[in-house]
Order: sequence, then C-alpha cells, then structure tokens
Amino acid sequence: MKILSIAITLGLSLSVFGGHAVGLNSIENDSLPPIKVVESLDTNVAAPAEEAVRFSDKQQMVLSSVKISKIITQLENGELSQEEAQGTIDSLISSIYLASASFFENYAATTTESVIDSVSRDDELYDFSDFDVLSDAKKKTFVFEWHIGSNRLLKNNFSDATAMEHVNGWLSIENRFLFSQKRRLGSNTSPFQLQTGLGFASTIFSFKNERTISKDILGGSGTGLFPIFNMNTVWSSNWSYTHLNAPVMLHFDLSPMGTFNEGLNLGVGVEGRMRLASSAAYSGRDLDGDWYTRTVQSGFNTRILNYAVLAQAGYKKVKLTGRLERVPLFRAEAFEEDVFLGSITLGFS
Repeated sequence: MKILSIAITLGLSLSVFGGHAVGLNSIENDSLPPIKVVESLDTNVAAPAEEAVRFSDKQQMVLSSVKISKIITQLENGELSQEEAQGTIDSLISSIYLASASFFENYAATTTESVIDSVSRDDELYDFSDFDVLSDAKKKTFVFEWHIGSNRLLKNNFSDATAMEHVNGWLSIENRFLFSQKRRLGSNTSPFQLQTGLGFASTIFSFKNERTISKDILGGSGTGLFPIFNMNTVWSSNWSYTHLNAPVMLHFDLSPMGTFNEGLNLGVGVEGRMRLASSAAYSGRDLDGDWYTRTVQSGFNTRILNYAVLAQAGYKKVKLTGRLERVPLFRAEAFEEDVFLGSITLGFS
C-alpha cells in the first residue's frame, strides 16, 4: 500500500505543477484527490505530413469535385446520413471556392504563355492542312480552251445526211477557240462549276467528187452540192463557215479540293451560235490547163442564229466534247433535206 501511495502522489504532483523536481511525501490513501485523465494532441507532429500532401489549387478543385460525387454515392447507399453528407459537401464546396479564387487570381499572369503552349500542342496533335486548303480555295478561274476535231452533216435521228456522200469526212474539220470563266456553285470546295464564255469557231467541209456548195445554178432559191463545170481537174473544194459561240456549261469536277481542271470532269450545257462569215472555194486546172481558183462569199441560205447542245468528258487539261445543233443548218426548204451540224472535238485548256 505504501508503494501505491507514493506512485499516486508522484502522478498528482506532475499533473498539478508540471515540474521535473518534485518532493515526494508520504500520503495516506484516504486523502488522495480525484484523478482526472487529460488527453493532449501535439499538432506540431502532423504539420510536416500535411505540407507533404499539399495540392495545387487546380488539383484541389478536381479532387473536391470527385469527393462530392463519392459522398453522394455513399448517401444513396445508406452509408452516410443526410446531415453528414450535407455537412461534408458544404465543406468541400467552400474549399472549391477558395481554391478557385486563388487559381484565377494567379491565372492572368500566365495566360499568354499558356495559350501559346496550347496552340503548339494542338499543332502537334491535329492536322490543319484541310483548313489551309479551304482558305486557299479559289471561287472562280479563267479558262482558255482550244478544240479541234471532225464535223458532219446529220439527220435528226443522228445518222449521216445524204450530202455526206460528197464530203471528205476526215478532211472536214472544226476548230474552236474559247475564252471562258469557271465559277463554283456553292462553297469554295463545291465540285459543281458553271462555265460561261465567248469563242470563235471555223467549220470547214471538204468536198469530193468535184462538187461545191452553191445556190441553185439555174436561178432557183435553193442550195445544194453541185458539180463543178469547165474544169479539167479539181484539186480541192472547201466550204468555210465561221461563227461566234457563247457556251454555258454545268460541270461536275472531281479535282482535288479547291482546284480546277486537276481531275475527272463531266459537263453538259448549251451554246448559242451566230454566223459571221461563209465562203466556198475550189481550185484546179481549167480546160486550158491553167491553174484556176474561184471563191464565192455567200451565206448559202444558212441560218444566222442557231443553238447546240454540248456534252463533255475530260481529265485534267484534256477535254472530249460533242456538239450538235438542234435547229436545221439551212433555212426551211432551202436544202434537199433538213441537216444538222454536229462535231466531236478534242480540247486542251
């Protein structure tokens, strides 16, 4: 009992005076005061650990948002009461507000640098070449075309006219020059293009069997392919027909995005035509053996105005074009039959 009394007395003295040197006196058990146990927490020990896990303002906002989601899940699962969940979420919201205020207070100083870094990273992650093409795409372009090919006189059913038996098909040539503009319909990358322009064409028919085009030699009003008289030999006989053309065509162009005439091209359209000049000429040896040339300037009862339908297929700068007039070449009843001027030409632009 005596040892127990001394230990109790020593503990009491330390709790009351907090000193290291305390005199020990013998105390009876009945005189001991009540003993009160005091728990103390030294916060200085936890401080370094708290600093070690300190988060940035941005991280604090993200983590608090994640914790809110977790707390809501715990509330729905019955792991937390409504009061506990609401108190915890209010505390997290306060921490998000403080972190947000601190984050945006210091954000202005690094905005320019952050934007530059962000754009640099975007350039590495994304390919903006398509946007460069869109900005560089042309809405319209000038086009010069030269077409050359064969022409024929056709019936309305597209078969050769009777007069073609006196025509050298492979020497009958159409030659066209066109100055035009192609314009995109819709956006700058649209494959649909409208072409309008103005051109000149020379249609030449080469005759054989010593024939030439002429008005009725007997004084009639008609036109025909008549034999050439008073000539020993006929070396050449041609009819040259010059006209002004104004085409309008709709194209479907499969060129690479933003370009013209760099891929497959399909087009249809119409063309107005006006006669500018018409002349027939033949040359050879006359009955005396002398060289003889005769040229006649005449419209030969052809229509001054006409129109044609066009169809075209091409690849890049090369075009194949079919052209067929839809009004008879000669005036009504001026020729032996209604004939239509048609041609197939190869063009270059």
